[in-house]
Amino acid sequence: MRRGLRNRVGVILGAALAIGVAGVYARGGAPAEATYLGSKMCMHCHRGLNAEMVKGWENSPHARAMWKAEAADDAHKIAADFTKNAPFPKEKVVYVLGSGRQEQAYLDADLKVLPGVWNVKAQTWRPQEAVDAKKDCLGCHTSGYDPQTGKWTELGVGCEMCHGPGSVHAGGKDKKATITNPKDLDSAHQAMGCGRCHAVGKSKDGPLTFPATFHPGDDLEASFVVAQTVPPGARNGQYNELRFGGGKHFAAGTGCTTCHDPQGAQPDQLRAASVNELCLKCHGGKLQGPQHGEAALKAASCNVCHMRNGSHTFVPSHHKS
Repeated sequence: MRRGLRNRVGVILGAALAIGVAGVYARGGAPAEATYLGSKMCMHCHRGLNAEMVKGWENSPHARAMWKAEAADDAHKIAADFTKNAPFPKEKVVYVLGSGRQEQAYLDADLKVLPGVWNVKAQTWRPQEAVDAKKDCLGCHTSGYDPQTGKWTELGVGCEMCHGPGSVHAGGKDKKATITNPKDLDSAHQAMGCGRCHAVGKSKDGPLTFPATFHPGDDLEASFVVAQTVPPGARNGQYNELRFGGGKHFAAGTGCTTCHDPQGAQPDQLRAASVNELCLKCHGGKLQGPQHGEAALKAASCNVCHMRNGSHTFVPSHHKS
């Protein structure tokens, strides 16, 4: 409760300071009048200023969250095998959802999700309800999506999805004050930026499964009803699990970016070469019990016991500390 109060006070004070210095700034840094430009505009400056970061994003699953089937190449591949009892013909595919590392879904020309998802690891199809992507998918698979018009600025998760609309930032002199840097947010609001897409719930703005009015730096739960429980293995339930079941980790300030690099291209976008290496950065001096010996750590991964089925609830050890 005290941490939450301090965070809220910090947000209020930060907003007051922004009003006094540079006018009324909303949306976590981007002015209310700012519009989306697309990542190509960001690259004009940041390909030189932040070359490694840009390269990482270009090779990441975020950049390939949605793309046109006709754009298939070495970087964008349709993973599904349409000769294996496909529930629809390949000719119906106009848009592809996903880079093809784990799963891929497909949209037709009317932006309807076609009735089948390809599981890359199992090399099999699984049934998929033919939902309307305009209500269930496009808010997280495109950037600058407007559910009122059904139009977007950019396919995939571009720079502005995490940093806010950049028109004022690109054209103005005060660069830092007109864009959101997630590093400047407290851990809860950093996690909310990821939760806009990695959370199961309903928008308060209408029958959408994504928060249509959210911008980085906002309070996610002001515009989105986050489900307190999600089914085991829910594909987009990571924020729900961390928020309501993360226990000491979430309370101590562990957020999504503590472990993951949104612009990283490595497996699961981890900030370390392995799960164990990542966990031991914080827990190296706290491991207890014979099961945590050097041999055990080499033979198993921390997440096998503490993140069962990939859950971000961080199941505690059954051994007493």
